[in-house]
Amino acid sequence: MIPGYLDAFRPALDPSMLLDATPWLDQPAVWPALLWAVGGASTAVNAFDVDPADTDVMLTQLSAPGGWPVFTVKLASGHHLHLVWRNLAEDAGWDYLMAPAVLTDSIPLAMLEGHFRGPGLTWPELVIVANQGTTALDRAQRLLLALPALGDIDLPEEAVAIVVDAVTAVGAVRHQLEVAEELLEASRRFWGRPQWADLDGVPTCLGQHSLRGADAAVEGRLAIAAALRQQPH
Repeated sequence: MIPGYLDAFRPALDPSMLLDATPWLDQPAVWPALLWAVGGASTAVNAFDVDPADTDVMLTQLSAPGGWPVFTVKLASGHHLHLVWRNLAEDAGWDYLMAPAVLTDSIPLAMLEGHFRGPGLTWPELVIVANQGTTALDRAQRLLLALPALGDIDLPEEAVAIVVDAVTAVGAVRHQLEVAEELLEASRRFWGRPQWADLDGVPTCLGQHSLRGADAAVEGRLAIAAALRQQPH
């Protein structure tokens, strides 16, 4: 499902433990669970007309050690962005990976865990990921799935409004502004306020913990940049 992702784990892991969870996005309880757990927005639990007990059940399902749910965002030209719930005992976290169509192995973008590694996306790249959706709901889902990997000091004035619209589109009926602000604040808490620069012709993060920093392999940075480039209409 994700080329090369499990190769670094010891002891070796059965690929069947990676579960395609993308269809779960249609379940009402998945969004308060995702926005709270991965996104860091505590208000999300009360922003939806979802029984908190159902959200707890979803969180238990997402965190079950017997399988690692994978949410996949399909990008243009065959690229894929993956969010993995890494339910590894004593080393749990959330991994963002890019599976470029031009490489045989996936490339880590960000890791949300005790040793936070990231960020993995600029704001313009996040918008590009979202805008490849075909409907308003699809665009909202893509934006919110990818948003925790965002880290960018140069957020536009409309960033909060864009996230508010996305939160509303996936079903929030109250506290949308608070949820949006918490999601963006969590991004700053995870990664600080990193700057990006154009090095080797691709966006490169100047933050010291980013997997897209200047010391990362050029081949990988080029592949990620190509996957996240605005596609011509």
